Amino acid sequence: EGYILRELGGEFCLALEGDTNNGAVYGLPSLNETCIFLWEHLENGETHKELVQSLVSRRGYDYDDAYEDVNEFLAKLINGNIVEYESE
Repeated sequence: EGYILRELGGEFCLALEGDTNNGAVYGLPSLNETCIFLWEHLENGETHKELVQSLVSRRGYDYDDAYEDVNEFLAKLINGNIVEYESE
């Protein structure tokens, strides 16, 4: 909560919802199509496992590639203090 996907200069990035300066979240450059896809599914409450499965089933990814891409994206969000990680 508190973050939105915003288009800036033809590129998409994450920004604080109330940011009036139109700035991207520090440390998160523009997002590619896969990151946008994952963000939208994350907003809908999908878990790590569900994000991987969404990439595999809806985008035709190989499971290992999807797993790696989800991990990389989530690591960026965790490091940027955008999401919190809870181990199972």
